[in-house]
Amino acid sequence: MSLNDITSVDSGRQVRKRVGRGIGSGLGKTAGRGSKGEGARTGGKNRGPLFEGGQFPFWMRLPKRGFSNHGHRVVYQTVDLARALARVSGKDLTLEALVKAGLANPGEAIKLVGKAEVKGKYSVTVNRVSAAVRSAIEAAGGSVVESDRAAAAEAKPAKPQAKSNDSKSDDKKPAGKK
Repeated sequence: MSLNDITSVDSGRQVRKRVGRGIGSGLGKTAGRGSKGEGARTGGKNRGPLFEGGQFPFWMRLPKRGFSNHGHRVVYQTVDLARALARVSGKDLTLEALVKAGLANPGEAIKLVGKAEVKGKYSVTVNRVSAAVRSAIEAAGGSVVESDRAAAAEAKPAKPQAKSNDSKSDDKKPAGKK
């Protein structure tokens, strides 16, 4: 056996590229980035998959039509009624009680869903409830308050009443030029 018979064992790990360590390394001075230009700068060359070399991009050339609800939609966190009844103690199902029971995240809008047999009068105050939950709670003698619908009804401005054309007054005519 001699020194040239010794081979390195493949460890499955790639050796780190050490740049800027002199001209003998092959990656000195400009560290493999070429000279000048955007690619030589920090943060350069990562323009994203939609970049087309400065050409007017395809996504900007397409006509914009329609409506997107993405920016202002309300996403509700769903909570099953059976789990809520099992985990919440007392007869009040509120947002705070569901968060305390670990069924919902604090600060999120909650919708009660699912079918469950309700025994006893429960007072439910959440953002939204499904029709099945509402009928189950009310059939057992309980009450349901949807806070989102109540707030929307309060914030909704009253419709302006139409002006009646019964009394047309001609006495207020604009003064003309003399």
